[in-house]
Amino acid sequence: IPEFDNLYLDMNGIIHQCSHPNDDDVHFRISDDKIFTDIFHYLEVLFRIIKPRKVFFMAVDGVAPRAKMNQQRGRRFRSAKEAEDKIKKAIEKGETLPTEARFDSNCITPGTEFMARLHEHLKYFVNMKISTDKSWQGVTIYFSGHETPGEGEHKIMEFIRSEKAKPDHDPNTRHCLYGLDADLIMLGLTSHEAHFSLLREEVRFGGKKTQRVCAPEETTFHLLHLSLMREYIDYEFSVLKAKITFKYDIERIIDDWILMGFLVGNDFIPHLPHLHINHDALPLLYGTYITILPELGGYINESGHLNLPRFEKYLVKLSDFDREHFSEVFVDLKWFESKVGNKYLNEAAGVAAEEAKNYKEKKKPKGQENSVCWAALDKNESEVVASKDNLEDETEDDDLFETEFRQYKRTYYMTKMGVDVVSDDFLADQAACYVQAIQWILHYYYHGVQSWSAPFLSDIRNISTLQIHFELGKPFKPFEQLLAVLPAASKNLLPTCYQHLMTSEDSPIIEYYPPDFKTDLNGKQQEWEAVVLIPFIDEKRLLEAMETCNHSLKKEERKRNQHSECLMCWYDKDTEFTYPSPWPEKFPAIERCCTRFYLEEPPGTQKLYLGRTVPPSKVIHLGDKEQSNWTKEVQGISEHYLRRKGIIINETSAVVYAQLLTGRKYQISQNGEVRLEKQWSKQVLPFVYQTIVKDIRAFDSRFSNIKTLDDLFPPRSVVFMLGTPYYGCTGEVQDSGDVITEGRIRVVFSIPCEPNLDALIQNQHKYSIKYNPGYVLASRLGVSGYLVSRFTGSIFIGRGSRRNPHGDHKANVGLNLKFNKKNEEVPGYTKKVGSEWMYSSAAEQLLAEYLERAPELFSYIAKNSQEDVFYEDDIWPGENENGAEKVQEIITWLKGHPVSTLSRSSCDLQILDAAIVEKIEEEVEKCKVSTLNNNY
Repeated sequence: IPEFDNLYLDMNGIIHQCSHPNDDDVHFRISDDKIFTDIFHYLEVLFRIIKPRKVFFMAVDGVAPRAKMNQQRGRRFRSAKEAEDKIKKAIEKGETLPTEARFDSNCITPGTEFMARLHEHLKYFVNMKISTDKSWQGVTIYFSGHETPGEGEHKIMEFIRSEKAKPDHDPNTRHCLYGLDADLIMLGLTSHEAHFSLLREEVRFGGKKTQRVCAPEETTFHLLHLSLMREYIDYEFSVLKAKITFKYDIERIIDDWILMGFLVGNDFIPHLPHLHINHDALPLLYGTYITILPELGGYINESGHLNLPRFEKYLVKLSDFDREHFSEVFVDLKWFESKVGNKYLNEAAGVAAEEAKNYKEKKKPKGQENSVCWAALDKNESEVVASKDNLEDETEDDDLFETEFRQYKRTYYMTKMGVDVVSDDFLADQAACYVQAIQWILHYYYHGVQSWSAPFLSDIRNISTLQIHFELGKPFKPFEQLLAVLPAASKNLLPTCYQHLMTSEDSPIIEYYPPDFKTDLNGKQQEWEAVVLIPFIDEKRLLEAMETCNHSLKKEERKRNQHSECLMCWYDKDTEFTYPSPWPEKFPAIERCCTRFYLEEPPGTQKLYLGRTVPPSKVIHLGDKEQSNWTKEVQGISEHYLRRKGIIINETSAVVYAQLLTGRKYQISQNGEVRLEKQWSKQVLPFVYQTIVKDIRAFDSRFSNIKTLDDLFPPRSVVFMLGTPYYGCTGEVQDSGDVITEGRIRVVFSIPCEPNLDALIQNQHKYSIKYNPGYVLASRLGVSGYLVSRFTGSIFIGRGSRRNPHGDHKANVGLNLKFNKKNEEVPGYTKKVGSEWMYSSAAEQLLAEYLERAPELFSYIAKNSQEDVFYEDDIWPGENENGAEKVQEIITWLKGHPVSTLSRSSCDLQILDAAIVEKIEEEVEKCKVSTLNNNY
């Protein structure tokens, strides 16, 4: 991991991850203190991974622009509906749900009580870390909470833009941004910073849906360097260098690349019809751009400002795709016509042409300049009438294609927009609104919020003269956003005085909170991608309805319903006070808090430094084609680059053998000066010459000011002993003025007593668990070895009978003590020795209890050992026997048994038995009592 100056966290991904890691489990419950503790831990791990040197910026989503609220509203309605459906299904299955209320993820919205509590706990956490953790004390921490308007990632970008605008900004600042949103790639590239990386958890595509990993230690993180992304974009469009007459500028190419990404949809606008990423939309957009750019005379996206004439030419060229896509549909229509006759097709086309004719005759007197032709019905009146006349006599294929194309688009608009007549004015409004939305998004990404307050490609025309203007306005207050985005199912997250507006039939805005709704996949494949079809919020009506209730707000609620500034904190050794705990029963107060803070950001104090060092490798010798291992090594390297990195390295003429840099070590000269000496790997590795980056300029400022032992070991700094004696002990540096000239320092080490484990090692067999083969357990229990093997694994029971199954649901009634496919065992119960499974007395006792509870199940499976799945009514066939109840009783018993909570471990690991661990703990506790402090 390279060195980073600034680390930025888009916090909402962490909050969601730690509060509801598995939405599919309706039994899952979690307390607020557990959520807060997990969030604190996640922040510590991310900070420890990146180790920012200057700035640590935490941004929680505040009130969003109105354009974003439509998406937020859809997400929250969908979330509430899915949770309700899952609970309903669980109850239908007869499952007993916990009595505690489940965590409503919709509470992760600005203005809720949960977010207010989280805000106070995050401030407490920041103060605690600054006061107690030295690695946080040299960093300036910014905390932009839910009370500060704006989405988290955009507040981060606003901060970066403000830093860049300062005269002493360091252009070599290295940025790392953590977050889960894909548009962070776009946002990072808009900064045009040379050193910008993205950090996020690994995302796996395909396969079964698995529970998200909550613990950061178990998470695989990926680091995307946008500098590499920039190089790939440059390579993609490098063919333009020989085609355009104006200057080729990769920064402007990247700006246009970002604009093209908006055309496949984002958080604010849907994708253009039939432009889907998984249907090769991006290659189409890029190919069109390469074709049309030489004719434009310049770039389309001018640093966040849309050049409308050039944008229109690009869309006109791109609109060829509409016809190409429909031509594929048209082939199917012609086939259908051959089967059923052309009557139905001609009738539909005739209706489209007749409506176009009638509408144009009505609009004709207004003049050409007021009737902008928007190409949905892009032939003139005579052509349309002629087309209809021709259709009535057996039309030519071309005429039929054009008419069907118009009818196809007309049906789309009528279905999606709910309009009766697709007029020129309607298309003009759609195109103007779409272009205005694109310009708003560009401003939002490049300059911040410009205002707080999708048609067919072939219908977006005559936009070059549009006048686009935005009024800034004001952001919603938190409660206004809550009422705008929450469904009625989450009404308890609002103050009581507003709740009736979501549920009462007399509410003036009750239609905004439908109890049920439909979704529209709109060409997508996954249900989560679908558009939620719910009414848009009318801002004026919403605020008028709330006005009558505002006077009933309590004092604490009024405090939550306001905006505040970003908090800036830093360590000050001269400041000391007691910081109270926001939850004294769970978190202690900070007795010696050394944090100072401002609500507004002071001028920056970063300094410019340009340093040079040698590349991080040392050349040993060069290889050439005469060497015997040449071909083998080059082939191996080429395959590695191609398969693992997607890079073709082409023909190789030279191989460089080098030792990698493994670290640096301080060396003290005779005159007392301290210098860093590079440490090289002993292994010499081959690198093909064309993959080597030469003349690297790098500088690590952490070591720039360390010149003497005093600088390296300042008094009161914490050190570790890496020599003998007392290897690994921590110590604190003391005043060493009297010995430092001799090249020595004085340190007080804390030396723990080492536990004496010799006797335990010799007698560990006395405390170890004894394991026996399966046939031994089988003989003791009076069953077959097959039953022992089967019941300690998985056994699936379906509803109904084998001849008449009821659905696909299957319950696992196995003990789950061994996992062959995953090569996992349950310590204390099972152990795999070679290819044979061994079982403990605890496993025997558990099997005996199971046999006593369900003897008929053991008996049935013994007689039907050839089957993989068993069925309730086959096992309990009697009329007075209820198989479903029997299975539920077994499942309830299994879930309530302590073995269900035990963790598994890999069969390849050597795990100490619990009794031995207890003995080790006893020895350690004895040592804690006799810990000594020695001075050296």
